[in-house]
Amino acid sequence: MIVDVHYHMIPMMPEEMIESILHDPIRMAKVMGKEIDHASLFEKAKALWGDPEGDKLIKSMDEEGVDFAVICAVDNADNEVFTNELVEWQNKTVGDVATKHPDRVMALAGVDPRRDNAPDLLKQAFDECGMRGLKYHADYGYDPCGPASYRLLEIVQANNGVLLTHTGPLPPPSRPKYADPSLLADIGVDFPDLKVIAAHMGMVNWRPWAALASQQPNLYGDLAMWDAYAFGRYELFCRDLRDLIDFVGIEKVLFATDDPIAQVVRPTREWINLIRDLPTKAPTGIRFTEEEVYAILGGNAVSLLGLG
Repeated sequence: MIVDVHYHMIPMMPEEMIESILHDPIRMAKVMGKEIDHASLFEKAKALWGDPEGDKLIKSMDEEGVDFAVICAVDNADNEVFTNELVEWQNKTVGDVATKHPDRVMALAGVDPRRDNAPDLLKQAFDECGMRGLKYHADYGYDPCGPASYRLLEIVQANNGVLLTHTGPLPPPSRPKYADPSLLADIGVDFPDLKVIAAHMGMVNWRPWAALASQQPNLYGDLAMWDAYAFGRYELFCRDLRDLIDFVGIEKVLFATDDPIAQVVRPTREWINLIRDLPTKAPTGIRFTEEEVYAILGGNAVSLLGLG
């Protein structure tokens, strides 16, 4: 069973907003050594992004070989585009997709804790939209362990939900100091039953995540955005993946795509196959087992999310 624990459900995507998001696919393409045709990339993003009914999501899952996906909404209180009304609409729309496809999809709400009414928005997402957790992009400028955040984490834990929170550096205007994996340390103390997925595991800064996850039973990490180096710097990817598994244990590592954003530069099936082929194609001296591949691609997520 292939489980993608990090898919960005984008109900609408005005063309003027595409440019502001394309910087990361462009970076990925460069790392992969792919020629960048900006116009083609823009057109592909325009076709893939913006999916109010979830039809593109399900079609992609069927074509690429993904059995189950965790889809998330994202909120940014610093961006005036994200009004309270838009946040409510976005969470309802994303939740409706999961309600429509319960055997394929579960949804996480996007609520920025800096909003005065953030707890009400999150309660509404759980009670009325069928959400199963919360997505944070703390690099927008807030502490994931701050007092404002704790108001929301209490709600997530009370609902037996999952927190998926971005970790690792991104280009400006992202503020990576708020996305340092070490900032998640207090969650394991103050919310011991809350399941937390550190999106990207800090990327190149994965060791602080590994040090923490090795001590905290409910802290996991996903492989979203690692595909750029998997395709562009294969030996480096294999070495880091082997090291972090040896540090923290295979059960903490989850497959993820960051689709449909990353999809504009690589087919999802190729990312799945790269992981699947690790036991036979990893460089000399670096060894992965079939059992580890099974755990990464879905076994761990099935246990974490109770999909069995």
